[in-house]
Amino acid sequence: MFGRAMRVAVTGTTGRVGKALARHFAGAHEVIALPRVEFDFADPKAMAARLEDLDCEVFLNPGGLTSLEACEDDPRLARRLNVDAPAQLAEWSARRGVKLVHFSTDYVFAGRTAGLRREDEEPEPLSIYGTTKLAGERAVLKESGNLVLRVSWVFGPEKPSFIDSVIRQALAGESISAVADKFSLPTHTRDLCGWLEGLIEGRQTGLFHACQSGLPVSWHGMAEAVVEELVRDGRLSQPLVIREVKMEEAGALRAKRPRHSAMSTAKLQNALGARVRDWRDTVRGYVSECR
Repeated sequence: MFGRAMRVAVTGTTGRVGKALARHFAGAHEVIALPRVEFDFADPKAMAARLEDLDCEVFLNPGGLTSLEACEDDPRLARRLNVDAPAQLAEWSARRGVKLVHFSTDYVFAGRTAGLRREDEEPEPLSIYGTTKLAGERAVLKESGNLVLRVSWVFGPEKPSFIDSVIRQALAGESISAVADKFSLPTHTRDLCGWLEGLIEGRQTGLFHACQSGLPVSWHGMAEAVVEELVRDGRLSQPLVIREVKMEEAGALRAKRPRHSAMSTAKLQNALGARVRDWRDTVRGYVSECR
């Protein structure tokens, strides 16, 4: 599909994933940026008017309400942004013959048991965020030809993330604490863009888990890996002790989150015909680049 230059629309271009996608595809394609100020999911009439004038072959939708706590505080807004807006996009894209790529989350799972979640595992969201994201991805997948990517713990140079916070705190000599009893796998924006391009070129459709490979890790484990790389780079003289925190002790985490939501990348690797990088390799490389 990407054998020629195409017009690619991208929502949420002020966010981490949207910004990364816009930058990546601008190299060989015409990117139509649709930031929230120009394409507000909360306003269906304005959305419809903009869509009527929009001419593109591929529509990438990482937009939505991603804060779990914001979803709990305003369920109606969460439903509009995470369910109704993607459904509106799916109806429009089917009518116009546009390929729609929608981004979802590992938080569609309850994650009560350890292991890697597969695409065919029955979701059981614990929060309004997870519930609305699941409904949104199902609305998109009702139309044939569409693609849904579930991502988790996204990081990259586009916007500060947990990893950037650990780097900053460690180099400033500040004490660091991190949740140690919640496990998932991170997603590097650079890798995510490459995977998506490969999936589109391969004319893939349906649902894919898009995160790094490797053993599930906690935020505490990732923080330790970041500090180890800082020591290896000579930017820290010695490792730091990172205090372990339980999810129940993290006051900012009001919404219920799955404890074990790491996703399997087997289907993604089979579709791409290539290995998905281990999270440790991506985190180490990212820390080394952040100077």
